[in-house]
Amino acid sequence: MNWKALYAAALCSMTLYGGSAFAVAPAEAIPMKQGLHQWPALKGKLILVVGTYQDTTSFRRSYNFYFKDGKDEAWNQVPVRNKAGRMQFEWDSASGAEVTLADGIISPRADAVYFIVADKRADQSYQEKGDITVTWYKLIESGDDMPDDPAYQFKPAFARTYPKSAATVEAILSKELSLQPHK
Repeated sequence: MNWKALYAAALCSMTLYGGSAFAVAPAEAIPMKQGLHQWPALKGKLILVVGTYQDTTSFRRSYNFYFKDGKDEAWNQVPVRNKAGRMQFEWDSASGAEVTLADGIISPRADAVYFIVADKRADQSYQEKGDITVTWYKLIESGDDMPDDPAYQFKPAFARTYPKSAATVEAILSKELSLQPHK
């Protein structure tokens, strides 16, 4: 399955299934390809710019989110607020020894747009079993109750852990696409 098929499946989830779980989950979540991606959200448009860094020892993708309100032309940067409350204006995937250790994917649903991140922690080597934590970040608009926050942001909505899992980060992301952001 390629990224275009995964993207199409995510859009079908939003339009056909009204935000419920996919009827059939993709076999493997292919990481977001570099370039510009867009989704309708919050009476505007969520924009994701994915770039890639690669050399002989490392590979990573950087995710930069923007929101374009339907009323004006400004692109508001959208931070990802981590569990500690700090804002990340660029989110990076991680890999080591040709194993993906952290990656994320967008999941548009009827109720919201989510950025789903899977992060693997192994005790010994990257190929070993490890705890994989998945965090669902929900795109929200900061209202009058949060006047000092950015206009739009991804806030943690739910987390799930797969203890001592032999699964890959990509397989876990694929599984998460078919689930809801709660137990």
